[in-house]
Amino acid sequence: MITERTEEYLEAIYYLYERGEAATTTSVAKELKVAPASATQMLKKLAKQGYLKYVPYRGVTLTPKGEKIGKKVLRKHRVMEKFLSNLGLPKSRVHKDACELEHHIPDDLERVIHQRFEGERLLPPGAPSNVVPLTSLLDGQKGIVSFIGGGRGASQRLTDLGLTPRTEIKVVKSALFRGPLMVSVRGTTLAIGRGIAATVFVRVK
Repeated sequence: MITERTEEYLEAIYYLYERGEAATTTSVAKELKVAPASATQMLKKLAKQGYLKYVPYRGVTLTPKGEKIGKKVLRKHRVMEKFLSNLGLPKSRVHKDACELEHHIPDDLERVIHQRFEGERLLPPGAPSNVVPLTSLLDGQKGIVSFIGGGRGASQRLTDLGLTPRTEIKVVKSALFRGPLMVSVRGTTLAIGRGIAATVFVRVK
């Protein structure tokens, strides 16, 4: 079973990736507030376990297995930050508590919380209660297009891409609350900007 410490390292490395920074021993140690020697020892251990590739003095590269875990833990952290902020907790506690909860929240509960917040933020008045914005789906999730909001131009653009009501759509890969979504529609993989994707409302399969 993967340990919390392993998750923290993979999350930190993925976070550095996301910011466009090199994941060196020094940067990882700084991010986790540990001694460089401790970081080096842990990175070597994770390399042996297949989570990353470690080259002395050149930093680390996550393997697909390590990247998947790092991304998931970081996503859970951000979902829990939103959840705790919505409960009214002071900012001084939100990050700290999210760091604890990210290791324990089940995947299905995280998905429900994420979709609930995205729905409340983006669903137009009078929208059916069983639909959610496309941006609330996680990697690998599928949905059936219910309707498209937004202006006529955006709606026509999405229609031209094949996103019409009753069409199945699958999220192949999404950035964490920012950036475009890679989706599969009618056998074709497309990149859709997050702003436009937020106007597509689906029923989750």
